[in-house]
Amino acid sequence: MAVWLGFDFFLAFLSGMKNFSLAFTFLLFLVFLGCREEEGCTYPNACNFNSDAIVDDGSCDFLTCAGCTDSEALNFDPTATVDDGSCEYDPPPTTADCVSSLSFDNYDYPIVAIGDQCWFAANLRTTVFGDGTIIPEETASNFPNLNSPARTSYNAATSTFNAQGYLYNGIAATTSQHGGLCPSGWHVPTELDWMELESYLVVAGHGKRMGEALKSESGWAQNGNGTDDYGFNGSGGGHAWPDGNTYSLNFYGTYWSSTSTSSGDVMQRTLSSGSNQLNRSEYWAVTGCSVRCLED
Repeated sequence: MAVWLGFDFFLAFLSGMKNFSLAFTFLLFLVFLGCREEEGCTYPNACNFNSDAIVDDGSCDFLTCAGCTDSEALNFDPTATVDDGSCEYDPPPTTADCVSSLSFDNYDYPIVAIGDQCWFAANLRTTVFGDGTIIPEETASNFPNLNSPARTSYNAATSTFNAQGYLYNGIAATTSQHGGLCPSGWHVPTELDWMELESYLVVAGHGKRMGEALKSESGWAQNGNGTDDYGFNGSGGGHAWPDGNTYSLNFYGTYWSSTSTSSGDVMQRTLSSGSNQLNRSEYWAVTGCSVRCLED
């Protein structure tokens, strides 16, 4: 009954209006009001997320509620609802008993202890294998044609070599012939070795910022320097790509493992100026990357 009364009232209202076009416009306005979708922030991870909003109005705020949300962290923020990866923890103890430096092929490498591991704190620059056999030096343009171990320097520039060492192809990184690339008692880290390092960094509170903790404090492009929390001194040596060119000096630091995949590629880790993470991927074996040695 109430519905019919309301409808009759509306008809009477329309009939009382002298201008039918005005009445029609008014009707459309009522329909628009009834169908209008609510606007607001539609991103669930935003500080001002509106669950009733249908249309995003560009008002999303991701900063005011961001912070460390882990109650076990040193800088836990009880008001934060979005974790920004800034949590800090008491680092686990380093138990490795490492020498401070090691001389190999006329170069003194600083050594750093991270967890239970002893790492070279500089990129490898050896011209010889562990047994003294010469590692062939090639131009980057010839790397794609090789099926044997080789080394090259970025753009054949002496200044770059002095800062970054050699780039070795994946064939050199994975070979055990002639004692491998590293001195006796040391080796190119395996995939499991890299994973052990990553596990330590996660426990130490660097889960979302492993790269930042390993990158050097200077030398990276676009203000992408790290905090170098352990003295690893990760640097952006770039890479020799399978198209015969070198790329990404000071933008990327690519480090071989000695682990090959079933397809013949080689696992590696990448530090970059544009990321705080330590990224894992596989490269073609003819690619040229930096190498860090790890104690046996």
